[in-house]
Amino acid sequence: MQHDKGLKYLDKLIADLGGAASGTQSESRRGLLLEHLQAARRDLLGSMPGEYGLSLQQAAASLDCIHDKNDRNETKRALRRLIDSEGRDGMPSVA
Repeated sequence: MQHDKGLKYLDKLIADLGGAASGTQSESRRGLLLEHLQAARRDLLGSMPGEYGLSLQQAAASLDCIHDKNDRNETKRALRRLIDSEGRDGMPSVA
C-alpha cells in the first residue's frame, strides 16, 4: 500500500509540473526536474530503492527552475516528504 501512495504522489507532482507520467521529455525549463521525477517513478516501479532515492535527491537539486517561490516551496516540501519516508523504511509512504 505504501508503494501505491508514493506512486500516486509522484504522479501528482509530475502532473502539477506539466509533465506526463508516460516518461516523455518536456521541452520546458522544468524539463530536467520532470526527468528526475519520472526517473524516480520508474525506479519505484522497478523496486530500485537506491536509484529511487538518488532520483529524488536530483529532483530536489533541480528546484531552481521553478521561479514562483510558493510553487517551489510546495514542491520542495513534497519531495522532502518522499525523501524522508524513503529513508525510514526503504519505501515511500505519504500520509
